Amino acid sequence: MSRRPLVAVVFIFFATLGVGGWLVRRGVATPSATPARITSAQGQRLLGDVMRYIRDKWVDTVAADDMFRRAALGMVRELGDPNTSYLPPDRLKRLREATTGMYTGIGASIDTREGWIAVIATRPGSPAERAGVRTGDRISEVEGQSVHGWTVDEARTALRGPVGSQLKLSIERGGNRIPLIIERGEVRTSSVSRAMMLDEQVGYLAITGFSDSTAIETSATVDSLVKAGATSLLMDLRGNPGGLLTQGVAVADLFLDVGQKIVSTRGRSVAASTVFNDKGAQRWPSLPVVLLVNNFTASAAEIVAGALQDHDRAVVMGRPTYGKGSAQAVMQLADGGALKVTNALWFTPVGRSIDHPHARREVDVTADTAKPRYKTDNGRVVLGGGGIIPDVPAGDSTVSLAERAWVAAVGTKVPQFRLALKDYAAELTRRHAAATDEFVVTPEMRDGLLTRLHARGLDVSRDVFNDAHEAIDRVIGAEVALQAFGVLGAQHRAVHNDPVIARASKLVANAGAPPALFKRVVAQSKDGVRK
Repeated sequence: MSRRPLVAVVFIFFATLGVGGWLVRRGVATPSATPARITSAQGQRLLGDVMRYIRDKWVDTVAADDMFRRAALGMVRELGDPNTSYLPPDRLKRLREATTGMYTGIGASIDTREGWIAVIATRPGSPAERAGVRTGDRISEVEGQSVHGWTVDEARTALRGPVGSQLKLSIERGGNRIPLIIERGEVRTSSVSRAMMLDEQVGYLAITGFSDSTAIETSATVDSLVKAGATSLLMDLRGNPGGLLTQGVAVADLFLDVGQKIVSTRGRSVAASTVFNDKGAQRWPSLPVVLLVNNFTASAAEIVAGALQDHDRAVVMGRPTYGKGSAQAVMQLADGGALKVTNALWFTPVGRSIDHPHARREVDVTADTAKPRYKTDNGRVVLGGGGIIPDVPAGDSTVSLAERAWVAAVGTKVPQFRLALKDYAAELTRRHAAATDEFVVTPEMRDGLLTRLHARGLDVSRDVFNDAHEAIDRVIGAEVALQAFGVLGAQHRAVHNDPVIARASKLVANAGAPPALFKRVVAQSKDGVRK
């Protein structure tokens, strides 16, 4: 190539780079002075200009109705509030089911077993129970269609439907095929998921959410435990995401005296600023109570924990709670969805806000010394900011190195692991490997699971597997108990193998009365007992 064409090529190359750079710089250039605030008229003009330019100039076509929808969703996102969101119709339906505790279907809890859909439990009085469906039944067909290979979500969608509609099922039990026709109805889910006596004196109940019947269920459950001989109570709120503020107030009301403040809310409107005081006498004033909480205890569950802690009515034990100190209103929208919008912050009886500015972290990283300090009715110091801080810390806050290595080894193949676990548990159940729900997981059982993991392509080394044996034993034990003894058996095993529950039970046993329980906590703290 001669020098002249070479010079021309080089010139064109660098010229192209220059033009490209100019195009990029123009594309990202911003005005040298952007006003910090604009008027309402300027804002309307801004929105109109942006929408018009996108409609006319953007490389793709956007329908006018879609532009308005995206603008609305963008406005919600730009608030930076994780608790304010747009709820499309399907999510609004799920929210209503959660807050009312009602849905329409047959009332059967299901899971996958060896590629099929199996019944884990039926709800008392549900259409499924009345039709004769039992725990352990395998659903083979829905409306004449095989369910082999279906996911739980696919099966759940097929089983639900309008009240009064009929559902044709084929189930398999003991090698026999049984056709059923079930009329769907309203099914109520219970907020109290577990209740039992841990020994002759300690009663236990777990509340998994706050729907519109939680206070009634809690009252009836505690009454039954007291009747069974409970002289002290463990109330488990771990993993409880909350729900209705009014039900958090109602549950706290059961344990406090008339006139005691439960919670107050403060918002921009008069309706959003309210003080909730106890309206009824205590149901069980002599019953010592320990509340169990963790990083996933949130919202209405935190209202209960904060109120009972501030009034020295219950010892709070566990890990710092989530820190959702805000309340939301749900506003119906014309498209069938709704806007869930934060309209107030709430405060515990002594005035604590436990809200995280961005309640997305599992734990609060702010040092306790930097938190505002308050005093309970009896002068105990409690902390504000970033969740409810337990009176007695308990439970692991971090995952062990061995368990982390095990999780890393499974990696993205969690679905394959779950399938292998469920299928292996089904095999152990058929072999009657577990005589009771308190059975011991043996090394042979672990080896059997590892073999099935390898068969499904999970390359997990034996060393990693053996090092994480405590975690492996827990998941094997839980799944076998569920399949062999049903939900109640699995719950019984979970409770009796929980080290936090064991420690709380020991703390509250023979406490005598609520004040004596707090004296015991103080004495143990002074004696240097590990918290």
